[in-house]
Amino acid sequence: MSARNPGMDLDLEWVSKARVNTQAVLKRAQQIQGRKVAKKQWQAAWLLKAVTCIDLTTLAGDDTPSNVHRLCMKAIQPIRRDHLKSIDMHDKGITTAAVCVYPSRVADAAKALKAANSSLPVASVATGFPAGQTHLKTRLEEVRLAVADGASEIDIVINRTLALTGQWEALYDEIRQFREACGDAHMKTILAIGELANYTNVYKASLVSMMAGSDFIKTSTGKESVNATYPVAIVMVRAIRDYFLRTGHKVGFKPAGGIRTAQESVVWLTLMKEELGDDWLSPHLFRLGASSLLADIERQIYHHVTGRYPAYQELPMA
Repeated sequence: MSARNPGMDLDLEWVSKARVNTQAVLKRAQQIQGRKVAKKQWQAAWLLKAVTCIDLTTLAGDDTPSNVHRLCMKAIQPIRRDHLKSIDMHDKGITTAAVCVYPSRVADAAKALKAANSSLPVASVATGFPAGQTHLKTRLEEVRLAVADGASEIDIVINRTLALTGQWEALYDEIRQFREACGDAHMKTILAIGELANYTNVYKASLVSMMAGSDFIKTSTGKESVNATYPVAIVMVRAIRDYFLRTGHKVGFKPAGGIRTAQESVVWLTLMKEELGDDWLSPHLFRLGASSLLADIERQIYHHVTGRYPAYQELPMA
């Protein structure tokens, strides 16, 4: 993870003056999506880079200790070893960036990783995920319990009501309290952009989250009707750039929800490289929140190595 973002005092003047040019954002998003994708070994290299930035996630009502254990084993060895060996990448320590689970499953994940002698971080969603509509006291306690169970990264959700009604001071204060409850754990702040009404609100919520000490800002819970889109990402990464230019602190970015194909993962990496530079092409400052993306990347690596796509049973169970 990156160096911690200490945050700053709430600068309401900066927040209130912020405006987003929607047409310019949409035009830029089209440009990014229109880029030609790298082929052959260059594509394989980009895809392996994407694997190292994945927060491998399971957030289902039927999660059990056994499927969390399987998720952890997959995170430790995301690509078949023989395939990595054939492209001379077997000794590069390729794992996903973290595993991400519900608070009640953190202890299971921590136990599985410890048993496998892995230092892979456990991320936990918290603060009344996904809606954030529980009492503040409950949301704070959820963060503390997840940290106590072994989570070193906490993905909090903001109270959308405060953002929609322009209560930026109240939102700042809440996130500050979450930051404190995280202790030494890194904090990713989920904006739930599908419920923020417009791009200007997304930009303002991004700024307030960073001012309050977020180490990452994240698009979505994956449970909203609109999740990670390229226009929203451009708004958020430009807020990250503006915050960096003003404070000197680098804040990470995590798109999540609906990212399913290998090609999309390369577009996301391209967006980060063009908008924020090479520093943001590492898991310290960029994460992909995904559950099914890895399976498609595996298929493409299999094709790169063997020249054909695998039958269903030829890939390990995710």
